[in-house]
Amino acid sequence: MTTTSRAMINDEGPTRRQVLATGGAAVAGAVAAGSLSATPAAAVDGTAADAAARLPEFWYQDNNLGQGGRGAPPDLESRYDNLDTWRHARRAMHTFSFGQVGAGDNYADVVKYEPELLDTMASAHADMNFAFNVTQATTWWWHKFQETGEIPEGPPDFTATINNLRQLRAAGFNLTNILLQSVLSKPGPGRFLGYSMERRIQDVVEFNDQVRGEFPDVQIGVIYPLNDKPGIYPPWREVLTSLQSELRSSGHELDFIHFDKPFEHPRLEIERPSGPMTWDRMVEVERFIKGLGVTFGLQCTDGRAGRQSNNAFRRRVLEGIATYVDHGGAADRYILWPFHPYPDHSTPDTLGELPPEGASQMRIFREMARGAAARRH
Repeated sequence: MTTTSRAMINDEGPTRRQVLATGGAAVAGAVAAGSLSATPAAAVDGTAADAAARLPEFWYQDNNLGQGGRGAPPDLESRYDNLDTWRHARRAMHTFSFGQVGAGDNYADVVKYEPELLDTMASAHADMNFAFNVTQATTWWWHKFQETGEIPEGPPDFTATINNLRQLRAAGFNLTNILLQSVLSKPGPGRFLGYSMERRIQDVVEFNDQVRGEFPDVQIGVIYPLNDKPGIYPPWREVLTSLQSELRSSGHELDFIHFDKPFEHPRLEIERPSGPMTWDRMVEVERFIKGLGVTFGLQCTDGRAGRQSNNAFRRRVLEGIATYVDHGGAADRYILWPFHPYPDHSTPDTLGELPPEGASQMRIFREMARGAAARRH
């Protein structure tokens, strides 16, 4: 079967949450009718919960169009006036996510969407989980460093982020996850590299200390790109092991790690100080993280294709996931999160012949959620 055809299976069956709530007999009947996109073995050999456990989660975050935290697809607001244009994608969406806006310690107490739009969004996503992508933990010290030339002693004050979380909860979002974006890797604006890994890890601990008291049921994890520059970053296995150890010693858990390595790196085997990135190395990272007992998520994007066209992005992402699976990859969750000029619109999620404007992000998400990753499980 070709890579492209592997991305095409029926998505008209129950969502992951519906499978969890369905009895074993109903699941078996759905499989017999050809309406459930789980493997027959999942229904025959186990209960409905067993079948659901085999399915990965599929997460969605809108493209920022390469414009940072304030970027968004031009049809973001209008799509909430016409939910039917992306009802299939929404049905497959385990978790919806968007990011924080700010720089350094200059973070607003409100999120980037106006209250009326925020309420509309919360209503449209009421039956799914919500993740907030936090950047304050990465650069809280940068503004003070620019003013004084010295890194502040800390500890960081995450009050702005906590106020964001309160606003999201009040709007009606089912807040389930907080993503600390690149907190272990980004050197900060201007490529500053003088912030030690020990301090980065302590920032994660401090974030947990400040946030978990008010949001005890929310899972907190990190987005990690695997930096392996000798003399700048410690070995990645050491970093992740130390992070888990420090969190546990403070009474917290590392709930998940999302591996952020755009697919052009293994696709082109781009050279790194420790050797080329390959699909086998990508899978090696997954297995190490799972070996820590931590949920593993794979960020799904391709930077080079994302600078070319909507259809180039679609092709490279779907092929990338299929290739990852072919090499033994089986992520717990797959996150579609572009951050380049393409895809340049989010709807509709219609399948069939590609339109003149090219594939939308919701279409790509829908194909991802019914493709090679789902079949692998």
